[in-house]
Amino acid sequence: MTTLTVILIVAGLLYLICAVLDLRLALALFCALLPTYLLRFALPLPFGPLDALPSTLLEVFFWILFLTWLLVGRQPKKKPKGTAAVNAVTDHDLRRWMPGLVLLILGASIGVLIAPNIISALGLWRAYFLEPVLFFFLFTDLVREARTRRMVLAALGLTLAIVGLVAIIQKLTGWWIPNPVWRDEATRRVTGFYGFPNGIGLMAAPITILMAAWTVDLIRKVRYWRDSIWPLLTGTSALLGILAILFAVSEGAMLGIAAGLLTYGLLSRSIRKYTLIGLIFVFVLILIYTPLRNYTSLMLSMRDDSWQVRKIVWSESIDMIGDRPVFGAGLSGYSDALPTYHLARHIEIFQYPHNMLLNFWTETGLIGLVGFLALLWSFFISTGTTIRRRPDEWLPIALFAAMIAVLIHGLVDVPYFKNDLAFLFWILIGLAASLRLSVETKKKK
Repeated sequence: MTTLTVILIVAGLLYLICAVLDLRLALALFCALLPTYLLRFALPLPFGPLDALPSTLLEVFFWILFLTWLLVGRQPKKKPKGTAAVNAVTDHDLRRWMPGLVLLILGASIGVLIAPNIISALGLWRAYFLEPVLFFFLFTDLVREARTRRMVLAALGLTLAIVGLVAIIQKLTGWWIPNPVWRDEATRRVTGFYGFPNGIGLMAAPITILMAAWTVDLIRKVRYWRDSIWPLLTGTSALLGILAILFAVSEGAMLGIAAGLLTYGLLSRSIRKYTLIGLIFVFVLILIYTPLRNYTSLMLSMRDDSWQVRKIVWSESIDMIGDRPVFGAGLSGYSDALPTYHLARHIEIFQYPHNMLLNFWTETGLIGLVGFLALLWSFFISTGTTIRRRPDEWLPIALFAAMIAVLIHGLVDVPYFKNDLAFLFWILIGLAASLRLSVETKKKK
């Protein structure tokens, strides 16, 4: 028995015990364990077209959580004490997400059928669509109270803090950075657990927004010294997230963080004036500090090398989509479909087109892209309605801002097509649905 097998068995058994004893705690723990998708293995199969089924430790945790919920943990449909109205609200609230969800799954399923490698496409379909969507239903069933939402947020903040600590160690020492160029002190870019710098930014940006917003809210509620413990913890997590992104030199994540923090500051009535003052200060600093002005000009004009590469990749991707606008290239089909359109031979063919919308279009076709946009529409309508009805509550504004950070980062990268990122996207959707449900439930009562 290998060491990996022992780890899988022990971790799986411990997580099963946790799920049986406290399903909500297991859900929060799952959110903290998103990076465990990096621990990969293959399950031997006795029959079928494959000798083994590729999987991850995160996937093991998901199926333990999902099956435990399905068998013993689901909330009853009929509740005592006249809560039928709550159930009706639950059903109605989930219906608002169904058009986008169904279209996304349909587009991804068609993407499997037209993919050049159906076996590989099925693996992506399972990890990026089936499991996260099932997780969404589990999440909205279990996360109905503020306490459970706080558990989920605390779990995400813990993971962010650990990633930030690893990033600081890597920045100081160069340890565990796989690429010698990134490891070199003069050009050092930290990678965390992920093996590449942007992996940190993709995960850290939305969670950092949530932690920063939570910190602001907790600081407002401090009355005694003991009340400062939680804002100290969440603020440390947010700071570590920002440092991790800076040390990774993830410019897309930096843009996302800036846009997200600005969105939160402008929408939050308690800090709006401070945000405007800070915005004026930043503009003045850009004007008077030459290196910062030059860097800003370079980024906005898209003249640096990374922008040039991305513009070429986008142009070639659009040419490819132009010949297959309805169904795209299929799941995992981008790198197979692009060579015909790839004229810039000095640039490698990437796995994805480094743009979120183009990525969904190439992988899931127009149907999946429309589904994704419909989900975003439902998300912003849901959080926007909650903000209007409860303008002093921090979480709906923070979720709105976190999704803005994801989308801004998604202009130059793909904050979805990784195991952890797909789940993180649906955690944001699930939290929005949970908040909306609590608003509607209070109205019914």
